[in-house]
Amino acid sequence: MTNQNQTENEQRVIRTDDSKQLPGQFFKKSHELVFSQLTMTPKEHDIMALLLTRLHKDHWDSFIDGTAIRAPVYQFNSDVLSEWFGVKKVDLYNTLVAPSEGLSRKQVGLKNSEKNEFDYINLFKRLSYKDATLTIIPNDELLNEYLGISQGHAQVDHRIFRKLKKEHSKRLYPLLCRFKSKNTQLHTFTVEELHQFFGLLDPKGNMIKKSYASNKVFLDRCVRNSIEEIEKLDSNIRFLTCEQTGSFGYQPIKHGRKIAKIKFLFTWHKVKAKEEIELREVLSKEQESLKKSEMIYQLITDFVPNDDGNPTVEELNELMANAPMLTSQGYKLDGDFMVKLGQAMTEALSTKH
Repeated sequence: MTNQNQTENEQRVIRTDDSKQLPGQFFKKSHELVFSQLTMTPKEHDIMALLLTRLHKDHWDSFIDGTAIRAPVYQFNSDVLSEWFGVKKVDLYNTLVAPSEGLSRKQVGLKNSEKNEFDYINLFKRLSYKDATLTIIPNDELLNEYLGISQGHAQVDHRIFRKLKKEHSKRLYPLLCRFKSKNTQLHTFTVEELHQFFGLLDPKGNMIKKSYASNKVFLDRCVRNSIEEIEKLDSNIRFLTCEQTGSFGYQPIKHGRKIAKIKFLFTWHKVKAKEEIELREVLSKEQESLKKSEMIYQLITDFVPNDDGNPTVEELNELMANAPMLTSQGYKLDGDFMVKLGQAMTEALSTKH
């Protein structure tokens, strides 16, 4: 099995022939893509999530330094596609053809109203399906937006994301994931901003579906239904009830008699330490060492000193033993990670003694 290779024209090919090459839980969606005006169907969202799950900055190093003259190519075989989309291999063409055609026409709209600037850029250079392989070539003009170089990213659980059925839920969920940290806070949106965010407007700013001009219809379909679906699927997010209005998961703010702004009300919490430790023990008993190391990797990335459930010495040693496999799947063991790993090991050793 070949993970990645070079073509003759110096275009790097990142092959995915086994689902184990994909990170076990999360994909990163850049701040710019989270807030971009990008309307997609649920299946289009899932194709985009597949790419983002595989995509890693290391894949682009040769393009960034000029060694490669073209952006990397991402290829996914039928085994991976069948598992990701939950369909039989014989149904892959029919599953992929319409959303791929739609994505090939998508443009990312990047707006900065404060500077009176906008930019519309094609999302992909190519999407093709041949010999039971899906090939995706991202547009290198969106390098910063794909990699989240400038403004950070949302860490999205792709297992939850793929279970979401509604288009608006798939749009809202990464937005909420962008603000998991207690140090970040999601701002209040005007209703007009949310119309743009949920892709309800055409390029001229007119409502695509006239019924959404009604706040009742808009709130029901885009806000309430999305919150309800997300809450059912992700136990790590807790939506709050507005004390003033009784609205679940959001606070409507009126200007006069009309709702003018919306504030989402939610908090995130970690898996309880006891549950997490029990889960790690199960994984260990099943000898799923790599999946366990992926979990420990995430704990180190979000390392909080003296937190309940921090990794043990044995778990940290096991992670380092799996380091080559982790890096081959796109996990980055850079300087920042190694600093946190050192802190975690120091704490684990002190606790052990």
